[in-house]
Amino acid sequence: MKMLRKLILLIVLSGCTLVARSQSVQPMDANDCALILFKALQDKDSGTLQTIMSPDFSVTNFDGQPLERNFLIRALEEGVLKIESGMLSGMRTRNYGDVGLVQGNWSARGQIQNISFNNDLAYMLVAVKAGGSWKVTALQFTPLR
Repeated sequence: MKMLRKLILLIVLSGCTLVARSQSVQPMDANDCALILFKALQDKDSGTLQTIMSPDFSVTNFDGQPLERNFLIRALEEGVLKIESGMLSGMRTRNYGDVGLVQGNWSARGQIQNISFNNDLAYMLVAVKAGGSWKVTALQFTPLR
């Protein structure tokens, strides 16, 4: 019985540590924002996504349609969107005070609504510093083929 209590306590504390980690994301600049965002997408880390994305975040998909922050987070949480692997390359960051633009390529493999994809994408990410912290406010993807 004593061992069971210790095990339960360990599980609860481990969960608290994971929550604390996802809420403590503090990017130093726009480049950090990009790295954290893409890692959170691949890790299905909705806590970090909620922390790193501004409340008015949107992503523009391949057909030019914007997808809101909460839609993207729900899609990851519910398994509608699954990023199995992703490799960033050619990252270039330009900083303009409290605004940063990050461009690069992302080779991503995964599934959308159980349909597999394996795409090479160009992206442009906009991050802003507001209230003392950096947030991603916009992301746009263009297929490279």
